Amino acid sequence: MWLKISSFINKWFWPLAVLLHLAYFFQAWFSGSIYLVDSIDYLSQAENFKNHGSLYAAPWDAPIKLDFFTFRPPLYGWFILIIKSIVNSDYAVLAFQSILSLISFGSIIQFLSKLNIEKGFVKSALMLILIAYPSHLIHCNFIMSDILFQFIMLQAFIYSYYSYKEANFKHTGLAAFFFVLAMLTKPVAFLLGFSIALILLIVYIRKHQLKLLLPFLLLPITYHSYCSYNKHITGYYHYSSVSPYFVLKYMAKYTNAQVYGEEYADRVQDSVMVLANAAPNHTERYKIMNEAGKTFITQNPLVFLKFNFKGWFAFMLDPGRFDWVHFLNIDEGNFLGLYHTINTKGLVNGMLEFLSHAPLQLLAILFLSLIFNFLLAFVFVAYLFSKKQNGFLKILIFLFVSYIIGSTGILGLARYRIGIAPMIWMAAIFYIYAIWNEKRNQLS
Repeated sequence: MWLKISSFINKWFWPLAVLLHLAYFFQAWFSGSIYLVDSIDYLSQAENFKNHGSLYAAPWDAPIKLDFFTFRPPLYGWFILIIKSIVNSDYAVLAFQSILSLISFGSIIQFLSKLNIEKGFVKSALMLILIAYPSHLIHCNFIMSDILFQFIMLQAFIYSYYSYKEANFKHTGLAAFFFVLAMLTKPVAFLLGFSIALILLIVYIRKHQLKLLLPFLLLPITYHSYCSYNKHITGYYHYSSVSPYFVLKYMAKYTNAQVYGEEYADRVQDSVMVLANAAPNHTERYKIMNEAGKTFITQNPLVFLKFNFKGWFAFMLDPGRFDWVHFLNIDEGNFLGLYHTINTKGLVNGMLEFLSHAPLQLLAILFLSLIFNFLLAFVFVAYLFSKKQNGFLKILIFLFVSYIIGSTGILGLARYRIGIAPMIWMAAIFYIYAIWNEKRNQLS
């Protein structure tokens, strides 16, 4: 039975994958639910660059938001601008994101086949993932940078591995190039490439091939160039003004909320923003927000650490309620996220409140997604501790996944998992294929 299913999927994988992408695309087309809160930033940035040559990521005619001159790196805005210069529709952006998604799946199949994993097995696993991990297909149909970021991160991962396995300037050059693109897509990515460069530095010292690391000089050059550009615009040398926002409005706020409650956390944040808004320049504004956020965190370090651990678990397990609610254009009402309700109401009361307001059909989908995510997370951890797996691949996968978890996991959202989801998928495929192949050899 399994062999027949695997054979069918192997033969019809691409038509089925295209049909699944089209199904979600048409759902987005008919519902019109393709925008999240951040979408206006990216659309505004594309429009502002076209009309004013500015990377300002907010509506040009609205009251000025100083932080938004450096809030979003430019790549996704340029991505939107290029596509809409050909077909002036936001749905054209979604269509191209689906194409990028399909290219990513092709890259995974090609990469794993080079590592001697049968294509039929890989395609069967990826088809299961497409069905059981709907957040991926949903995010293909949001005006958000996650699918582009996923594609770039996957290519950076693949060429980082090739830089170790088949070391040459082509591979290190492409790895460095994709890390630069990642930096220009999301500010969270700017240190990841440096981490990989340090690993490759150890490898190349042993191989006496240090010159192969020269392309990675693109990373500090890009960082300095973009910071210098931001200094020219705002007067302050920094990479992105999203950093103090994240420190104050998420990390510090949620830490305070755990200790003193949400109302207190909101009041404290509002008082800091009053000071920040009165700052004489962008430098002082940035420092007020950043230092205040860090102060609140250091006042309760154990609470912050505990909350991070909870966020990391939620990051891996979140079934994507937020994704589904917005994709299906459901009125949230009292149907807030389980992670949020548990953190604010406690475990038992939070669970009861979530279940009492959840639409039953959606609850069933979320439950199945949760089980799949749990199994995937379990296999991922088993892969990392397996002694039979490729050591350098494990290091790479761990670095990519742990970096994004550590950087964004406090929020515990499925959306942030999109960028490194292929690495989690591949870890699971490596592990399960090794077990399946071993059992098959014992029976033959």
